[in-house]
Amino acid sequence: MNAEIKEISESDYNKLKHPILFEGKLADRIFGVISNGTNEYKFSWQSTVIKPKIIGIDDFRCSIGIDLVFVIFEFLTGKILLQLSLDYFFYDSKIYNGFLYVITELEIIKINTKDLLVVETFALPDYFESIEFNEEIILVKCVGDEIVNIK
Repeated sequence: MNAEIKEISESDYNKLKHPILFEGKLADRIFGVISNGTNEYKFSWQSTVIKPKIIGIDDFRCSIGIDLVFVIFEFLTGKILLQLSLDYFFYDSKIYNGFLYVITELEIIKINTKDLLVVETFALPDYFESIEFNEEIILVKCVGDEIVNIK
């Protein structure tokens, strides 16, 4: 799935009649539109330094994460299929072996890509640094050379 995010001004955001994926009216400072060339949705976020990350799950579903928000939605309809209010700041998301791993600064959330149910949550001993997917084990490296093995 090809989707791209374009930042827009707050006044343009307010003028658009596009469906809203998520917003925090009191704290948001950055405004954007996500588009696949056919459908467009607007959303806003707080961080001025970090950009939202999108990942296509399949031909119809897409995820987007930024700050303390992670959303999976259907691109054709805009229907929110899963919305998580994260306890820690969103870093990235990866798909591996039928699961979506939502990576935050101090936690990894494992989601089944078929039914979008949260399967498991893994607490990290320190801030996330990197993740490596191997056949039988997922190796997570944290600051301070802490290692977490996920099966």
